[in-house]
Amino acid sequence: MVLPDLLAIEANVRLTPTLERLYLANAVVLLVHQMDAAYWQEWQLFHLPGGLSLFLALNVPIVLLVLAGYGAIVARRPSAVAYSWGLVAAGLFAVMFHTAYLLAGHTAFRAPASLALLADTALLSGAQAVLLLRARRHAVAEPATPSPHVRT
Repeated sequence: MVLPDLLAIEANVRLTPTLERLYLANAVVLLVHQMDAAYWQEWQLFHLPGGLSLFLALNVPIVLLVLAGYGAIVARRPSAVAYSWGLVAAGLFAVMFHTAYLLAGHTAFRAPASLALLADTALLSGAQAVLLLRARRHAVAEPATPSPHVRT
């Protein structure tokens, strides 16, 4: 079956120290972007009712997931790969969403700091994705052996 094979490959992916640092850097930039999003009242871009209160409430599980992902990476849990891909997806979504709005002429997120955060997110998410793909290729190419980094 395809899914069990894919899960077995992902379980053998080893997150390097570089991937760990990229996760942390990308997480910090994305979380700071969320602070910037509160300034720009991002809930209006998404047409969310509830204003700031709902926006903050929705960010609680986001922050928890990001922190849980870093915990999984530090503990070398197999779930670390899934958290890493989740962060990449969140970063790329944020960049594509805001790029579309910027190209449509919206005025939010045009401050130099806002644009720098989006550019950093694009670079970090892209680098993280490339290294995750390389790690996956390496896991497929080599037979499964216990990793000295994985805690049981």
